[in-house]
Amino acid sequence: MNSSEETVSQKPISVISVGGYIEFTTSDELDKVIEALVKTKSYNIIVDLENVDYISSRGWSIFLSKIKEIRENEGDLKLIKMTSDVLEVFKVLEFFWFLSVYDTIEEAISDFDHGVPPLLGGGQ
Repeated sequence: MNSSEETVSQKPISVISVGGYIEFTTSDELDKVIEALVKTKSYNIIVDLENVDYISSRGWSIFLSKIKEIRENEGDLKLIKMTSDVLEVFKVLEFFWFLSVYDTIEEAISDFDHGVPPLLGGGQ
């Protein structure tokens, strides 16, 4: 798992690239990366899921557990480049009510300029 920080449109945006499976044994690493960003007040986060083949309930819970604190601090957590299998589960679980998904990093970055969505809102 890689994490990099970019400054775009006057806002610092952290980009986390994830690969493989996000499940019970690997999800703690993702949790630690997001938690470290939140502790440093990096509240604009993009998670690149292009190379993720599977996300377990534990993996999804990490995103959902962080979103409230992030949005309360006028930030957002956006997901990009989901594979079709991962996107299908995302839709079945109706996580689009809480998390926004984008096809490209440019779309996600652009959406940061539109303000913070409500806690019960999201894209796609």
